[in-house]
Amino acid sequence: MRCFDCSALGRDAPASAVCTDCGAAACAEHVTAVPRLVHRAAGMGRSTGPVPGRRMVCPVCRRAAAA
Repeated sequence: MRCFDCSALGRDAPASAVCTDCGAAACAEHVTAVPRLVHRAAGMGRSTGPVPGRRMVCPVCRRAAAA
C-alpha cells in the first residue's frame, strides 16, 4: 500500500498506517499518533483505563479535528 498524500505530491512512499478517521493510507512522514481514552464496561456504566491508547490520523483529519 502507498501513502495517499505522497501520491498526490508525485512521490512514491510505502504506507506505515491507515487513518482511523478517513481510512487513507499514510507514510511515517504524514501520520500522527494521537492519544485516545480506552473505555471498558464496568457494571452498569463504563470505566476509563489509566493508560491512553493511540489512534493514527492523516494530516487532513488532524487539521479538521483541530479546527
